[in-house]
Amino acid sequence: MKKHYFYIIILLVGSIVSPTSGYASETKDQDNKVILISFDGMRNDLTKEYVKDGNLPHIESLMKNGVAAKDSKTVTPSLTAPSHAAIATGATPSETGMVSNKWQDPHREFANGESAFHQPLDKSPLWKEAKRNGKTTATVLFPGSNPDAGSQADYAVYYGETWAESSLDKLNFKAADGGKHTEKSFSPLKEAKMKLPLQKAKNREINILAMDTTDDGKTNYDRFIFSNNRSAAQDDSVVKANEWGSFPVEVDRKSAGFWFKLKADPTLEKASIYRTSVTSGLIKGPDGFKEEIKSKFGFFPVQDDTKAFKKGWISRDEYEEISSRFVNWTTDVSLYIKEKYQPDLLMFYAPQIDHESHHFLLTDPRQPEYTEERSKKHMKYIEWSYKLADSVVGRTMDTLTKSDHLLIVSDHGMEPVHTILAPNTLLKKAGLLKSDKEGKVDEERSKAIAFASGSAAQIYINKDLSKEEKENVTKKVENLFSGYQIKPEFKKAALKQYFEEIGNTIAQKRFSDFDQKTKQFFNYLLHKKENPYQIADGSEEEKDHPNEGEILLLGAKGYMMGSSLTKAELPAIELGSHGGNPDRKELKAVFIAQGPSFKKDENIGSITTLDIAPTVYKLLGIPSPDFLEGNILEDAIE
Repeated sequence: MKKHYFYIIILLVGSIVSPTSGYASETKDQDNKVILISFDGMRNDLTKEYVKDGNLPHIESLMKNGVAAKDSKTVTPSLTAPSHAAIATGATPSETGMVSNKWQDPHREFANGESAFHQPLDKSPLWKEAKRNGKTTATVLFPGSNPDAGSQADYAVYYGETWAESSLDKLNFKAADGGKHTEKSFSPLKEAKMKLPLQKAKNREINILAMDTTDDGKTNYDRFIFSNNRSAAQDDSVVKANEWGSFPVEVDRKSAGFWFKLKADPTLEKASIYRTSVTSGLIKGPDGFKEEIKSKFGFFPVQDDTKAFKKGWISRDEYEEISSRFVNWTTDVSLYIKEKYQPDLLMFYAPQIDHESHHFLLTDPRQPEYTEERSKKHMKYIEWSYKLADSVVGRTMDTLTKSDHLLIVSDHGMEPVHTILAPNTLLKKAGLLKSDKEGKVDEERSKAIAFASGSAAQIYINKDLSKEEKENVTKKVENLFSGYQIKPEFKKAALKQYFEEIGNTIAQKRFSDFDQKTKQFFNYLLHKKENPYQIADGSEEEKDHPNEGEILLLGAKGYMMGSSLTKAELPAIELGSHGGNPDRKELKAVFIAQGPSFKKDENIGSITTLDIAPTVYKLLGIPSPDFLEGNILEDAIE
């Protein structure tokens, strides 16, 4: 049956790329190996701008010795889970089931969301197909590769659990007898207790012993021993004040831990400790692999701590050290697996660009915190995250052999946002969503609900409604969002909230610009039966997935979505977002590759993220599954 596309368009939708699928491919060299690194949120335009300015020397070298695409268009919605699923499978969200980062579980009662990052892919990913064809595979943190959710690689490392959130706590040191520690202290031993409030596990208490190791006649506590039970043990952590330390914790038979900094004056009259979240990883592979990784690299570190930085618990340098530690841990583990186990396919992931961009992408004068000075400062943070990615590329390039192919990709770009929308608030005002006194959704009385992620929202119609009522509700939702425009009262609120720190003349100029550029909030609505998730045209088959909402709602440029019942228009809670129309320049991803099968110093045209999997199948010389919707990048290959 031929599909008819229905768009309510405010901004033009770009060109559509045609796919091919269902082919088997082989290369001349059956010993080819592929290393694929995904840098979440890496923008195509910014990457090339930084390369031009000389800030990314390793990526620049990769481009000169390989191929680079003009840009890479991702799927709709341009979110992390759907986009990585497209990279890993060569299939669109309507095939993989990854229709968003969060969706309504079709098997549960209405208003129950499901996180995409712990769910299996409905189409076989690269690591499963390669493994099935006799190849050795490894995945490290790659979204969709959770070994507990679906098909795992031979060697798999993934995010585990967070057992306690980060904290900044005061320490109260008192006189101590030293326990079984025998080291000499030139001031009376002191000790303090640090509580560890673990979730889903028994709380712990860490003992901290303070010592003065300097025989100078002054009180100068400079050495601190962290232990579980005041007894000298192999896993005790010994640090100096204002020095990073780590402490392993076994929780629920899982290897976890945290990093910390103790900040104190020499007399301990004032002492506090910053502690990262307590985290664990998920590691699976052959017998002994988990223990090997733990022994060689330690516990799975926390990814970042923006909360601590924004609250002033840690400095910007300390914040970057935390994020760098995580990225370097991931890289260390990945390259160790590459060297020791020599997988034919290694796929790993780094999140820092996406994270920094969500919190610090300040380039639009309409953003609440915008000033030129603050924008320059924030963009240095963004640049740092790209430089960290460049160092990962450089380290990986140093390990390449004559049979290795290195592919650098991203799932989507990132664009600045100034306003958060609350579709559930609008649904409630229209009488389509009901809530109780606590604000919890009333599942029985609600007819529609939105699950938001980034600049996209899935609108679900209550499945218990009759067919006729579903059609009526869908029409009401369509009319509600397609006709929604800025209200006069919001214009006044925006002027006051956004620019109260700026002089009136500048504020009025910016607000006038704001008013002109935001005629309507929502970019377009896409109906489920019109297959809005397909990046490429050419299939006559109508594809519905149970995870899909009846309507996919995408925000116009500058807008992100919210799920909570807040005011309908508020200053954005993040500065950067994605999920919207992937044709927009800021949301385009990167593709750069080098290896014996790739051309050198070659620029190819625009590609899609669906083209990556078919190309990897060709490089590995194994048959490709028949559901692929992308093309082999023939222009990139010798």
